[in-house]
Amino acid sequence: MLTDQTPQAAAALTERLLHEGAPVLAYNAAQVGLQRWPQDVRLRQLQALALARSGDVERANRLLAELAETGGGDVETLGLLARTHKDLALGEQDPARRAVHLAAAFEIYANAFATARANQSTSGALYAGINAATMAVLRGNLQRGRAIASEVRAICVAAHGYSDNDDKDARYWKHATLGEAALILGETAAAVGHYAQALACAGRRYGDVGSTRRQARLLAQHLPGEFGLVFEAMRIPPVLAFSGHMTDAPGRSGPRFPAGSEALVRARLRARLAALAPLAVYVSAARGADILCLELVRELGAETHIVLPFPPAEFRRASVDAAGADWGERFERVLAAADSLTIASDDRARDSTAAFEYANLVLTGMAVLRAQSLDTEVRGLALWDQQAPGLAGGTASVVALWRQRGMAVEHVDPAAPPGAARAAVPAPADARRRIRVPTKVRHEMRALLFADAIGFSHLSEGQMPGFIDGYLGAVAALNRRTHYRFEHVETAGDGMYLVFASAHDAGHYALELSALMRDFDRAACGLPAEFDLRIALHCGPVHCAANPITGGVLFTGPHTSRAARIEPVTPPGQVYGSSAFAAVAAATGAQGLALLYVGRLPLAKGYGTLGIYSVRPVR
Repeated sequence: MLTDQTPQAAAALTERLLHEGAPVLAYNAAQVGLQRWPQDVRLRQLQALALARSGDVERANRLLAELAETGGGDVETLGLLARTHKDLALGEQDPARRAVHLAAAFEIYANAFATARANQSTSGALYAGINAATMAVLRGNLQRGRAIASEVRAICVAAHGYSDNDDKDARYWKHATLGEAALILGETAAAVGHYAQALACAGRRYGDVGSTRRQARLLAQHLPGEFGLVFEAMRIPPVLAFSGHMTDAPGRSGPRFPAGSEALVRARLRARLAALAPLAVYVSAARGADILCLELVRELGAETHIVLPFPPAEFRRASVDAAGADWGERFERVLAAADSLTIASDDRARDSTAAFEYANLVLTGMAVLRAQSLDTEVRGLALWDQQAPGLAGGTASVVALWRQRGMAVEHVDPAAPPGAARAAVPAPADARRRIRVPTKVRHEMRALLFADAIGFSHLSEGQMPGFIDGYLGAVAALNRRTHYRFEHVETAGDGMYLVFASAHDAGHYALELSALMRDFDRAACGLPAEFDLRIALHCGPVHCAANPITGGVLFTGPHTSRAARIEPVTPPGQVYGSSAFAAVAAATGAQGLALLYVGRLPLAKGYGTLGIYSVRPVR
């Protein structure tokens, strides 16, 4: 990931990814740099900022407090630390703790403002000052906020005037600061003008624009007036999830996307993409619609993020080369040009559509998470014959998913010839099923949970009754009362493996299990104080079959192994989920789950690295 062997290069890459609104990738870049230069202050600051923008404010706060205590008490570190106190306050339900965090944030910003002014540091004064003004407003002291905002505006005008001779970075922050000051001062028209100029300077720095929008949205909740024009002035382009038909294979009955209609389809798709002007698209790379979309989005200068159900060579054989022509070469070009490539499964299961359904969930969830991080809209776009038969893993099924998720969905007609054989699109099947022992092997999507009791191997014979009656009994009682039902459970020693029909149920059950352990009376059961649980979550297609040995139900496959490898790297008392779990949860609209990015972690038993999220309840 690093283009040069210096901490400055690592920091530059991390900053670029933050500017572009990719905090997960930014955290990974900072993490790689800190493995080589663990004491680099700038990398530590940027790692914390990436965490904060990803939503893991508590960990960002701890990292910045440690940095400030060890000599990193510069304006940048203190400003970031104050930001985390602000974010913690906004997520706090208890009024007293909320007030403590707001006061801490205001004090840090106000002190940094005074220090920067004394040191004649204009940039430091502007950054700390405008944030101090905002914190005063959030604390209910509008008069103090307006007084500080007036000082900040005077400093900004004196330093920069209203000319635009500075570089775009300086111009962006000048106008963003002046816009925020005007908002606090009740000058809405001036705020709209400055925010519009900030957006014009931003280019593709959507991460910065998203941060500015969220700050303005927060202020709007505490100020009198209407602010619709303010947010319109800072509108960020949408993030697209895309799906579409492949070109017809030779001999297909009932044409849907004939090869001869490619030029017409390209023109229609180009017009729709140009109108939407997305900042990024998340899409697979099959011949036909997917590759056309990737080529056209690149022409527009937007990001392309490719999600394949299995590795590229096998995917090319399955979904690219069958129609001949030059699709294979075009496939290789769009992969090489992509901003990211995600492989959902390590290999392909024979005669199964589950891998394609899974990839659709992952790409949809990645688009949703990206849009949420930028405070913008996620939209679905399908190149789709709405009357064509809908198959599992195909365009009709992913459009149904988008609509269930409440996404805005648009479609482009692939120009199938009039009179082509068509059938109605079937309604999506209910994801909840009563599990029965299958008569043959099925390959289906499931959410998987692994839990392991820490300290079990050190329990004595005398402690085993407490483990069985106390701990296992408490879990059994939870299973009887929970609303989040699993389809299958296995236990072995101290380990549990549970299978769920949905990421929503798996996530909430994991949180209930974690809460159970926090309140569990270990001493009453004769168990040591360090006895605890690690809980890991993953989603993916698994093989469901009758177990030839036990006669019961069996859920297994490579994704089961992947879930099992996450559990050993999960901290005691925590719930960790794979990036695939986070994407599927986001794609399916799982409510009440806070998904906080941790980073790419090495998995147990040399299983490689994986993007990991901490799963917590929404406060």
